[in-house]
Amino acid sequence: MKNSLRASIGLMVGLLILSVSVSAHHGGSEYDTQNLITLKGTVTDFIWANPHCQVFLEVKKDDAGKVVNWGIETLAPAVLKRAGWSPETLHPGDQISITFAPSKKGTPIGMLRKVVLPDGKELSGGTIGELPAQ
Repeated sequence: MKNSLRASIGLMVGLLILSVSVSAHHGGSEYDTQNLITLKGTVTDFIWANPHCQVFLEVKKDDAGKVVNWGIETLAPAVLKRAGWSPETLHPGDQISITFAPSKKGTPIGMLRKVVLPDGKELSGGTIGELPAQ
C-alpha cells in the first residue's frame, strides 16, 4: 500500500512540474501582442533550429548611426516551412522589414508576425494548428 501511495504522489508531482514548465514556455505573456512594431534592418544571423528559429538584425536607431541589435523569435521550423520559409530564406546582410510583437520589458526582442524580404516578397510568421480547407 505504501509503495502504491508513493508512486501516485510521485506521478502527481511529476505531472505538476511538467505542466508548469510547459505553460511557462508557451504562455507568450512576455510579448505585447496588441502593439506590434515594424522595423527595417540588416540581418546579422538566421538560425533555423528547434524549438524556435531566430532572426537577429541590426537596426539604425538614429541618424548618428547608433545601432540596436534585435533578436526576433519565430515559431518552429515546421510551422515556418508551411508558411513558405526555408533555412535559406534569410542571409546575413539582407535588408528586411520585420513586424513583431515586442517584449513587454522594453528589451530588443520580439515574436515574429511577418517579414518583407529584399525582393519584396512578404512571409508571415506562420500559424499553429489546423489550417482551414482550401
